[in-house]
Amino acid sequence: MSGRAILLADRFRMEYRILKAVSSYFDDIHIIGTGDGSWLRHSRHCRAFHDLGKPFALAGPGEASTIDSYAKDHQISCILPTCGHTTRFLAAYPDSFETPCFPVPAGQAFDLLNNKLTFYQLCRDLDLPVPGTRIFETWSELRAAAATGALIYPFIVKPTNLDGGWGVRRINGPEDLLGRIDYSPILAQDFIPGRDLCVFYLCERGEITGQVAYTFARHGIRFVRRPNVNAFSRVVAAHLKLDGVIGFDLRERADGQVFFIESNPRFWFRMDVMTLAGLDFIRAALTKEALGKGPPDGLELRNRGRLFKAAVLPWRLNWLERRVIRELARDPVLPLLEMLGRTKPAGPPLPRDQTIVTIPANVTPY
Repeated sequence: MSGRAILLADRFRMEYRILKAVSSYFDDIHIIGTGDGSWLRHSRHCRAFHDLGKPFALAGPGEASTIDSYAKDHQISCILPTCGHTTRFLAAYPDSFETPCFPVPAGQAFDLLNNKLTFYQLCRDLDLPVPGTRIFETWSELRAAAATGALIYPFIVKPTNLDGGWGVRRINGPEDLLGRIDYSPILAQDFIPGRDLCVFYLCERGEITGQVAYTFARHGIRFVRRPNVNAFSRVVAAHLKLDGVIGFDLRERADGQVFFIESNPRFWFRMDVMTLAGLDFIRAALTKEALGKGPPDGLELRNRGRLFKAAVLPWRLNWLERRVIRELARDPVLPLLEMLGRTKPAGPPLPRDQTIVTIPANVTPY
């Protein structure tokens, strides 16, 4: 481990996992943030928590200067983001920091990738496979298009500027159009039968220096190799001269054909288990070391709930699952509070029938 770091955090769930990933390299981590990010102060990995006073979506050059001053006062060697808002914040004010920051995409590239409509248009321009996509300003316009057959069931609707699955809905037939959606604009995409595929890359000046890919198994994730997707992704990385961690969500048909759905130009939810799997994105980016190949094709990792149940028969766990269990035992308070529902989520759950899709006030668009 090496030196002191600042981690920027507004929320808890993904940010806690990123804190654990960062702790594999830094032994002294200060957290600057607001809101649900304050839960992170209860982790053994957090040395100190400093309240910024406003969410990063509203932060400006004044907050950047405040953070840099804090970094100098505490001899911080690196400032790291967690979510999209903190990544965009670092990208927006690169000249405000004398303290080194973790590499992130340039602001213009981040905005292009982070918006689902502009990412779709980028893929079209680069001749990358994407599902059929249309944009509507209102729910009424979308319903009218479906009624005339301009939209073919099933299709997916989603906002252009939110993450975490907020507002995403599958429309199977006319009965699913009886409710309403209160965000605008509305992106409608053809539904691609198959399975979800996630790929994440470490980039440096437009070159991909490391990667990981996984699909979703019945009770967790399954590591896979996808050279065809890597070839497509190199086109995007080179075109935008990307730096930092970049992810893509795709759909993969049974015949192997893939379709780019959206981009995540930031850290992601499973970074901590990737670090335990030998894919330390933080260390590789900061030391220029090779990321490594990671787990073999086909290795599965159960989700946390299933993992706890399986732990009573430890000989049934694979090597990565045993590492995850040991890491949970090292910092048990927050995982336990999360399982008990004590930590605050990013927003209230959607109605079970999802006939009305409302974006919570504390989920901030980009």
